[in-house]
Amino acid sequence: MNFTTHVTFGMLVGAIFLGKLDLILLIAIGSAIPDMDREYGFFSKDYFRYHQIHRALCHNFLFLGILYLLNPFIALGAFLHTLLDALTTTKDRGVEWLYPFSRLVKRSIYDHTGKRKELDPKTRIYMYQDDPVELTRKTNVDLRDYTPRPWRRSYGPAVSGGILDIGIFVGSAALLALLVLISVYGGIRVIDFSSPLIIDNETVPLLVGALGIILVLSIGELGRRSEAKKVSRTPPFLWKLSFFLSLSLIALGIILGAYLNPGLLTGFEVKLLYIGAGVVTVFFVAFVLLKIYSMRSLARIKKGDHPKAI
Repeated sequence: MNFTTHVTFGMLVGAIFLGKLDLILLIAIGSAIPDMDREYGFFSKDYFRYHQIHRALCHNFLFLGILYLLNPFIALGAFLHTLLDALTTTKDRGVEWLYPFSRLVKRSIYDHTGKRKELDPKTRIYMYQDDPVELTRKTNVDLRDYTPRPWRRSYGPAVSGGILDIGIFVGSAALLALLVLISVYGGIRVIDFSSPLIIDNETVPLLVGALGIILVLSIGELGRRSEAKKVSRTPPFLWKLSFFLSLSLIALGIILGAYLNPGLLTGFEVKLLYIGAGVVTVFFVAFVLLKIYSMRSLARIKKGDHPKAI
């Protein structure tokens, strides 16, 4: 979906459920972040397309969890962005929610036509089927995928992603405008315009980080479009430099926010220990279960039975 749709929808959700200008702004910023995984970085077009980075690198639960540790409202905006993209069609490439873990499974039992593939006894975990590659041929040039690969993405039921995008944008913009009018002239304070938009020690870090995001999306998009019709090559030096500076500004905003607001870090070390323990526990349980599953699947293959897919 388009940038304007993501930001407008995020602002609408913030207006309805939170109603404070500063929180609405944070959600709007978060709604723009996931599209940083477009063809803006140090990789060539061929690398970008082969590895299908867009709608994966910054459109997943792990990335959302990292953002949540930084700011829950920014994370909410990023989640709303990812959710909308998950409703798009195969042509729009959907969303890879479980990236990078979904990339650990390399093979599937059935190809994109439904024909059963020959199984490898050394491969213990399979996806059920390949991605519908024929439909991905109809997508944008930078997202086309001609390589058969396991089905890792989630797609929505809409017939047209473009019509869905327009509908969500128009509906969100109309409702947001209505809430503004009601709040200003209707006597019902749905959006609290008296809430401070500028907060001491938080505004500067927020603006620095937002500037970095704007640079990534604006300069990166201009560069990507200018290179779209050219043969795949390593991005020019200035393109790399702008990308590096943009990421540096985002990192600087995060560091400034932590430095200027030490109270936000109070008790964070304890929370971090619990989070780390939880991650280790999840990975340990997953490893044990996958080990048991793989041993049973290998035994079935040796007996001639069909292994289960995930």
